[in-house]
Amino acid sequence: MKNGRKGALLFLAAVLLFVPFLSGCAYKGVDKRSFVVGIGVDPGDEDPDKFKVTLKIAKPIASLKSVTKNEYAFITHESDSVAEAIRYLDTKADKVLDFSQTKILALNPDLLSGDLFHLMDYFVRRGDVQPLLYVIVAKPNAEEVLKVQPTLESAGENSLYNYFDGTGTESPFVTTTFLFEFRRDYDTKGLSTVLPIVKKDGGGTELEVNHALVLKNKHEPVELNLLETKLYNSLKKNSAGYGYQIDNAGYKFTLTMDRISMKIKIQEKGVQKPRAVVKIKAIGSVNESNKLLSLKKLGTYDRIIEEELSKQVKTLFKDMQEKNMDPFGFGLKYRASRLHNEHVLDDWKAIYPELEFDVKVKMELKSVGALQ
Repeated sequence: MKNGRKGALLFLAAVLLFVPFLSGCAYKGVDKRSFVVGIGVDPGDEDPDKFKVTLKIAKPIASLKSVTKNEYAFITHESDSVAEAIRYLDTKADKVLDFSQTKILALNPDLLSGDLFHLMDYFVRRGDVQPLLYVIVAKPNAEEVLKVQPTLESAGENSLYNYFDGTGTESPFVTTTFLFEFRRDYDTKGLSTVLPIVKKDGGGTELEVNHALVLKNKHEPVELNLLETKLYNSLKKNSAGYGYQIDNAGYKFTLTMDRISMKIKIQEKGVQKPRAVVKIKAIGSVNESNKLLSLKKLGTYDRIIEEELSKQVKTLFKDMQEKNMDPFGFGLKYRASRLHNEHVLDDWKAIYPELEFDVKVKMELKSVGALQ
């Protein structure tokens, strides 16, 4: 027994003796890594059936005081698949391509009409790509949008992040969609996914984010205009602090919504046609008006706003219905409120084209501003 213990101790001592001479190869230091901050995917220039992948890589800087603008490197390659293109791009960098800091996935609009499951599969499966990646539609293409360096961009920042992470601009026109949301909603029956559109302006030095694109598997995408994008963000994302123009009954209001919420109920029994009862509650205040307003008439102003807002929302619902899109998830609500069976999805597909919308808005103005 003593000999066995003595042998074990000698073996352990021998192992510890050789540990300092072992070289590590799995871990790479920061100085041996190239951090990818953005990925762009376009159709191939030579062959549209191929993928053109662009990587935006941050160049290391000694200190923020030593530079006046950000420095990035861009590498591009075309291949039959995104995975193959990135494997080839590994050969263009002398350091390990690190995707742990990647926050932007820019997609060319020409890629969005067909089946996107093959394209998304790589990013979902890759373990070092965060599911909180922001997915955007880039116009005119992903490569050009990634290469834009706005004049107001500070050293050490990436302007594209600030649009979507909530720490920068708070615009009513900005839609934020994470990678996991994109993959989940795109595969959900009874729901259409929505992506923000990022455009490079005419001069090529600024970015513009004020539209959104509605996607559905194997359908032609539908672009939302300014008002539709703002309504979607408020009703679907429950976003607040947004301004609305109301032109009704001789009044022209500019409103700021502090809180807004929406509830949907699908009715089939007791009605001639199936209908969606949509109840919207909003609380806000008037920022601008073409007439003097009085606190005593808040109820009157509420009704004027309710009538106009109901029209705008109902018009948007009908437009999406005509284009066979469902960004607000009426189909998902129908499926969730019915007993699941093999026919529930087919039933919804038959109902949706004939669905009527009953929009009821409850507006509550807190004030009419500083003047009465």
